[in-house]
Order: sequence, then structure tokens, then C-alpha cells
Amino acid sequence: MERRQLEFFLAIAEAGSFTSAAARLHVAQPSLSYAVRGLERELGGPLFERHGRGVRLTPAGSALLGPARRVVRGFELAAGAVRSVSDEGFGRLTITSSTVWAVEPLVPVLAEFRRIQPAAQVVVTDPQHRSDVLDQVRKGEADVGLIDGAPPHGPFGSHRLAEHELVAVLPPSAEAPEEVGIEELAEIGLIATPAGTALRTFLDARLEAAGLPTEVAIETAHVASIIPLVLARAGVAVLTEGMAGAASRAGAQVVALTPATRVSVSLVWLEERGGALVEQFVALAQELTDA
Repeated sequence: MERRQLEFFLAIAEAGSFTSAAARLHVAQPSLSYAVRGLERELGGPLFERHGRGVRLTPAGSALLGPARRVVRGFELAAGAVRSVSDEGFGRLTITSSTVWAVEPLVPVLAEFRRIQPAAQVVVTDPQHRSDVLDQVRKGEADVGLIDGAPPHGPFGSHRLAEHELVAVLPPSAEAPEEVGIEELAEIGLIATPAGTALRTFLDARLEAAGLPTEVAIETAHVASIIPLVLARAGVAVLTEGMAGAASRAGAQVVALTPATRVSVSLVWLEERGGALVEQFVALAQELTDA
């Protein structure tokens, strides 16, 4: 099984036809067909079945899809590691991400990246707003960024890193409800980051949907102070599951928020600009977070 065979297989699966895949790859369609037939002989069964003017994956093809992507990305990571040394030295990678997403999901990806590129210099900056992330990546002030919500279109490439559920964090108590609504939290007094930040944007949306004012009891620019404030019984907070885990270990009550709210976080970068370190970081993020 060769890398090129897997690349051809993935291109056909994504394009939905041999003709479109051949045009995308700039290869003759017979070459594409020959490579796939060889792969099918090696694996012992058909990978595609024809329908109309296109093709769709067989059960065997669907089973191959995930492993094929991981193998191809493994080649990309290996090539990126070599290029980062030969073309740019060990280089510098700049990431822009709100503090919340810089904890999770960025930390595990960044830790693995440092194991692959121990001499690379990585700088993580903290933008004020979601739009700042896109502006910094667009202007070249950051190589990659982390944003919540729908990924952008146009010149940006994107990959979903994680999906978080928001939960309520209450002070230590012998009796905690199984779930709580935003109205009850507002009555107690909410602790939140400033307007425009990731957590506050979602909190404000919940308050507005409930017909409540978006003022909070305590507004702090320091995310690290939210949990200690809750533990000190200064109020309650809405946090991601990951952050709430630390609060729970410290003694706070973590309660489901009703109705449930889930937040997706994506990695974004400019397709036309990059370099070896960016390519390697993106490939690694895809490898680690693909389902």
C-alpha cells in the first residue's frame, strides 16, 4: 500500500467521482483508476460503487477512510518536520486564542507539537474578541488561531478541534440541583469575563434569550480568578466542562445548564500562507482531534 494510492482514494471519496478527483489532482483518470484497482486487489474488496455519474464508498471504503487520513497526515507531519529544519531552521509559530480555548483544546495539541519540535519557539497571544482572531491571522500577525462558533469561509482553512458543553459552577453546597437555568443563576449573581470575550458572548446570548439584562455581578478580565471567586461564595459562573472539572476538584458544585448549550472550537489558518511549521501544526491538530 503506497501513500499515492491512499491520496487518490481520499480525493475520490471527497470529490464523489473519478473525473472530479482526476481534475483536482491534475492526473489522468486512467492513472487514478489503475491506482485504486491496485489498492482494492491488495485489500481484497471494492472500495467504491457507482451511482449515477459518481461513486460512493462501499462499507470497506468507509472503513478505510479514517485510517487513510491518519496515514497521509502522518506523512505530512514527517515531511513538515524535515522542511521546518531545512527551510526555516526551527522557526517560530504564533497562535492567537482566547484564554479559555488556550487551556482546552489547545494545550494537548501544543504539548504534542513541542515533543515533535522541541526547539521551535511558540507564542500564544490573547485577543479581546473573536473578530480579532481572524484579523490577526488575515494580516499575518498570527500563524493560526482558535475561534468558537461557525468557522469562516473565504481564504481561511479550518478544522474543528473540539465541542464543549457549558455548565453552571456553584459554590460548595450539601444540596445541589441536578440542573439549573440561567434565570436562577442570574438571581444568585453571575461572575463573568468582559463583554466580547468567548465565555461572556455565550452567557450574554443565554441571558438575552431568557429576556434578562446582560449585566453581571462581577466582571473580571482574569479567567483564573473565576473559580476562586465561586469557591469564596461571591457568585456563580458558566464555564466549559474542562474548566469546571478543576472547579469540581476544588470543591465547587458543577451542575448541568438547561437548556443545554454546546460550543464548537475550530483551528483557522490562511490557506495561501503558511510555511513548514504551520503545515505541521495543522496536520498534527487534525491527527489528534479527528474522530
